[in-house]
Amino acid sequence: MKSLKFQTRLIIGFSIILFFSFTIGITSFVLVKNIGNSTEAIYKHPFTVSNSVKDINIGINAIHRSMKDVVLANNTEQLHQSINLVNQYDKEIKNAFSLVSERFLGDKKIVNDTYKTYTKWKKIRNEVIYLKSNGNDIEAANITRDKGAVHVNLLFQKTKILTDFAQSKADEFRLESLKNSKNSRFILLLIISIILPLSTISAFIISKSISQPIHEFIQDLRMLYQKEGISENNIHDKSEQEILTETIFELKQAYGELKDFNTELDNKIDIRTRELKVAKEKAEESEQLKSAFLANMSHEIRTPLNSILGFSEFLKKEDIPKLKKDLYLNLIQSGGQRLLTIISDIVDISKIDAGQFNLCYETCQLNKLIDDLFNQFSITNTNNRVSFSTNKFFSDENSYISTDTTRLSQVLSNLIENAQKFTRKGEIELRYELTNNQLLFQVKDTGIGIKEEYHEHIFARFRQNEHDKSIVQSGTGLGLSIAKGIVDLFGGEIGVESEINHGATFFFSIPYLPTTASSLKEPEENNDLLLQRAGKTILVAEDEPSNFIYINDLLNRYNFNVLHAKNGQEAVDIINKKTNVDLILMDIKMPVMNGLIATQEIRKINKTIPVIAQTAYAMADDKRRAMEAGCNDYLSKPISSKMFSQIIHKHLTETYHN
Repeated sequence: MKSLKFQTRLIIGFSIILFFSFTIGITSFVLVKNIGNSTEAIYKHPFTVSNSVKDINIGINAIHRSMKDVVLANNTEQLHQSINLVNQYDKEIKNAFSLVSERFLGDKKIVNDTYKTYTKWKKIRNEVIYLKSNGNDIEAANITRDKGAVHVNLLFQKTKILTDFAQSKADEFRLESLKNSKNSRFILLLIISIILPLSTISAFIISKSISQPIHEFIQDLRMLYQKEGISENNIHDKSEQEILTETIFELKQAYGELKDFNTELDNKIDIRTRELKVAKEKAEESEQLKSAFLANMSHEIRTPLNSILGFSEFLKKEDIPKLKKDLYLNLIQSGGQRLLTIISDIVDISKIDAGQFNLCYETCQLNKLIDDLFNQFSITNTNNRVSFSTNKFFSDENSYISTDTTRLSQVLSNLIENAQKFTRKGEIELRYELTNNQLLFQVKDTGIGIKEEYHEHIFARFRQNEHDKSIVQSGTGLGLSIAKGIVDLFGGEIGVESEINHGATFFFSIPYLPTTASSLKEPEENNDLLLQRAGKTILVAEDEPSNFIYINDLLNRYNFNVLHAKNGQEAVDIINKKTNVDLILMDIKMPVMNGLIATQEIRKINKTIPVIAQTAYAMADDKRRAMEAGCNDYLSKPISSKMFSQIIHKHLTETYHN
């Protein structure tokens, strides 16, 4: 030992200690791995399978209850809600079956057999839904009580087999884990009892062999401390081994910390570099989309504004022929409608983002909706090389469904307008069919087509097909994005199939909810009835002069007495004076006092007078706030004369009868 260098002695000593440590580490790793494998097996099979089977049983119970609700549904809305619950639980059960099939350690035929039983039950449910939808309530109830109930009990029996198998596996894994744990403790105790004495002996021999060199090192260290003016007490009362151990430990610790710091710093630099690269790419893409969108919005808004302002200037002249005057008025109205469409697109996408885009189900004759769209686009089509056609699945008398007619028409219009924009010649076909209790709509064109790499992004907002720059692409770039948002609300799916220069087919599906023609409500004409309310006094709270002039002219057509308040405070003052007012039209955004506060103040004075909110705000929350403030109804600007007359008649009639 004396012939060995100090460095060699340390290497030998550290090698022995490292060998012992490595032995313990490898042994511990193997034992812990065995326990970990057992634990993982418990999780992957008994725990996951049991929970998934539990979820399946809960879902089966929930579907069984919902099918009873389907049978007991009194109207289309209740039926639709119950069917949606069934479909929701059906998806959850399918996910649970998928997890059971993946993790089940027994014979997969058991799982497949259970799932086939569940699939057969789904056919029974679909039969019940079909019978209920077609008015066969008694037959639907009988199937649910008899064949459906028997199938549910059979499902529970089969899922119990899965649960029992999982429990058996859990007991098996538990016994194996206990055995591994017991063996691990014994092996570790045995190794430690051997290694500790060997380490002690090795440490004693090594420390003795290097005590003299360490002593000389300490003497040199003391001389160094004295030269540096450091008190000798820092090392005087410590042993050689303590000083050496502390020195080595501090050096190793400092080196390890420095290494860890460098590694951490390198990792942070790499992560930050990647983040900056991704952020830069996103920022560049966002900037490009924003610039393109702003440029497009500027063009889309300025184009109708140009016609509105230009033709309005022409109308100031007194010598304009009537035909030209009518043409100018039509162009101004068309430009205003185009501006309203742009604003509506932006509002709709904002509603979708805010989660305030709701569907309003009503009875709709689907074939009539298709025919109306066909007539609309056939009339407005300016390209005689493009023809429109339709293909309808149902006969007219069987095409009544429950849906949001406005939103369904909006989706189809957006898809047809998109096809019209990129089709130079050929045909645009609108068709629908019934498949798997879903209505599948298709808009097929013979246009320029869409490159495959654009398919993934075609429904993203502000995205437009950039294949052919020679085609002027008008529009906000939001139409397809809005269409996707509406289809998602319907619970359907939307997609596109296209090849470049071979046209495109946009398709989407929505749930099929059949109904009857008797549920369809025909709108009433109120103009004659409005004349019967002539002489009534209406207070118009409106700060914008042009809006008041328009409303005043509408009311004067029916010989109403009109009072004008320029802000909410004036409206409250008029009511405070006990003025005989039969109805109030209340603008929401006004100076001095807004319409909501004014309505609250009026309700303190008069709780019965009808108050109709009229506002340019378009969010669902705005209507709720108006109703909470005390308003009886809500008119959204721009106000159409037809809707205006219907609302006025409704509330004056209610006041008259009261």
